[in-house]
Amino acid sequence: MAVLGFLMVTATTMAADAVVKNEFFSPDGKPVAAANTPDASGLVRKFEAPVLCITRSPLADVHGTILLFPGGAYSLLDVTNEGSRTAQTLSSFGYDVVMLEYHVSSGPKTRNLALEDAAAAWQLVKNKPETLGVHGRRAIVMGYSAGGHLATRLLQNLSTEQQPDDVVLVYPAYLDEHAPDSTVPLVQPPKATKARLYALMAANDRAAWVKGCSDYVDAWQKTGSDAIFLKFPDGGHGFGMKPGLTGDLAQWPNILNYFLENGPKPGVGPFNTVLPWFLQNRDGRLASFEKDQAKDQGAVVFLGDSITAKWKLDDAFPDVKVANRGISGDTTRGMLCRMQDTVLNVHPKAIVLMGGINDFTQQPKGTAEIIAANVRSMLEQIRAASSNTPVLVCEILPSKLATAETLSSTNAAVDKVLEGFPNAHRVKTYGAFLNADGTQNNSLFLDGTHPNPAGYVVWQNILQPELAKYVHRD
Repeated sequence: MAVLGFLMVTATTMAADAVVKNEFFSPDGKPVAAANTPDASGLVRKFEAPVLCITRSPLADVHGTILLFPGGAYSLLDVTNEGSRTAQTLSSFGYDVVMLEYHVSSGPKTRNLALEDAAAAWQLVKNKPETLGVHGRRAIVMGYSAGGHLATRLLQNLSTEQQPDDVVLVYPAYLDEHAPDSTVPLVQPPKATKARLYALMAANDRAAWVKGCSDYVDAWQKTGSDAIFLKFPDGGHGFGMKPGLTGDLAQWPNILNYFLENGPKPGVGPFNTVLPWFLQNRDGRLASFEKDQAKDQGAVVFLGDSITAKWKLDDAFPDVKVANRGISGDTTRGMLCRMQDTVLNVHPKAIVLMGGINDFTQQPKGTAEIIAANVRSMLEQIRAASSNTPVLVCEILPSKLATAETLSSTNAAVDKVLEGFPNAHRVKTYGAFLNADGTQNNSLFLDGTHPNPAGYVVWQNILQPELAKYVHRD
């Protein structure tokens, strides 16, 4: 989704009081007259029976159906900000929504009763969408707070075939819970995950819940599936889709839509494609790359993050046709995903690759193995396009964002990858930015990560003879 549409969609999002629920069903698929009655605050405090509330998308092209679990600490249900407003917004994005009003305030068995409700609802959405009159193309599970916890419990024991296509957890609660005699969380991802996971919270939410969510996302990613954890600086708990959200938080529904619209992508590890500032910067850079595509044919392409993006390459290499394909904030996975559309499409004479530092700033954090795997995938893409294209792979520079041990092990892991690619050549940049005692030479950096003009001269002097080996003027 274009970032320029954020404000327009946000306005639609917050106009959700006009939502109309088309139909109501019991969890066994039988029509019922009405849902549970909310109070003046939009909360269901007097629960009578589980109900599925259907909101169908008005769009001609419906992408699929989202099973939505509102939150409320298993004692009530926020059927407005986390229910009807959310359903209206998601329907405007092109999804049918099935909101489940599950058991709350039902004694010691409340959580298990809620899980039974969720399992029955999921069977309908996943296997019998026609019963509810909703679209069966894609099936997604989304939960807020206690509803997020309920979603993870539902997923825990689903077979691979019965898992959703995507899972969305919004400030999920209770993921830190564990048995008295164990430190292992009670809720774990399925052993073999199929779905992509997108989780978001405010950093100033309850600390134990933030850590529980981070650990859950990390465990999910270790199963080999996509998992993204976005933390907003503030917002606390329970912001939902309340009117009047400001700043980055006001745009989270649109960030969610961006995630849903962009399906599974190659590579492993974290993206930085969910932050509003990054999306705006990324879209602007991609537009400039597209504009320059014809002009940049046959150039030496520099692919990377802000360290590359900030470099005035034409000044540094006046005798070489160069194209800057750096995007501030990008990770190695992000670079891999845009390799074809921003690098290979200009049929580069050579490629200079520098990236990886942003992998260590995301949640879950990247690792040496993840970065090396993405570099391997990039080299495989390049080789498939043209096995003779030289690739100069620069070592990650010293940075305050990662320890020297982490960076050294990452550079060593990439060294091993390069052994299998005759067209890939290592550029030793790491040591050139160190003092004699092995510490980072801060006189070459603006901020501990980005080179200053003197630092770029050091890099330039290292690259010039390397480029001369492999790039010959026509």
